[in-house]
Amino acid sequence: MRFERTVLPGVGLCQRFATTNGQWASVISHPGGRRDIVIYHPEDGDTALATLVLDQSEAQAVAAVLNQAVTVDHLAELERQLPGVTVVRIPVAVDSVGDGKRWRDTGLSGRPLSLLAVVRAGRVVPTPGDDVVLLAGDEVVVAGTEAATTSAADVLAGH
Repeated sequence: MRFERTVLPGVGLCQRFATTNGQWASVISHPGGRRDIVIYHPEDGDTALATLVLDQSEAQAVAAVLNQAVTVDHLAELERQLPGVTVVRIPVAVDSVGDGKRWRDTGLSGRPLSLLAVVRAGRVVPTPGDDVVLLAGDEVVVAGTEAATTSAADVLAGH
């Protein structure tokens, strides 16, 4: 995918991209937090067909959805490449063993399980290490045997 980044004086930042089939779109970031998603005419990359105006919370929600979809796609690909390895996203529940504790203090770090990432408020923290403090609402992305990932899900869900 091709990306172009342009500062628009008095407007904000335009991040324009083309899909593989040549369709153009952009995200315009305004200083006040508003984001516009612009879809361009397929035969004229300078003519806007539609503009979606998002406030800051809507823009964050869209970013989280897109990030989640990409993460899930990558996890599915990893599982296809490594038979016997399960990769899952596990939400950290309020008052679970993980809530407010470092990963290494949850009792999960010694198992046949690897912490790949933590998703917090729509942002991905890749390879966070054993010192990362988990919070309720986080999602941890782990890889391991099916038994280990099931056990981790039980622990982090508060079972």
